[in-house]
Amino acid sequence: MDLDEVGRLKNVFRVNARSRAVITFVSTYLTNKYDMPFAAFVGVNHNGQSILFGCGLISNEDIETYVWLFNSWLTCMFYRAPMAIITDQDKAMQNAIEILCQCKT
Repeated sequence: MDLDEVGRLKNVFRVNARSRAVITFVSTYLTNKYDMPFAAFVGVNHNGQSILFGCGLISNEDIETYVWLFNSWLTCMFYRAPMAIITDQDKAMQNAIEILCQCKT
């Protein structure tokens, strides 16, 4: 969980760390009553089945929030990044992935 400066919930993340080879990351656009995009990490598990690996409710679709979300993902995956990640062409998401990739080199 990520809290703001006064202790209110800002972002939430949940993950299944068993499988992690290739994931698809999708975030929906403000579709719930709290105006928080739902971010889903979907992929194929060790049995070849489609599965929800992790998900989150995020406060914004900006670089800072995506860095927090992807860093939370990597922490849960014991810092073993997926072999590939498939996303839409969201610029903030792309920048966040690049920032995290630069931190690992």
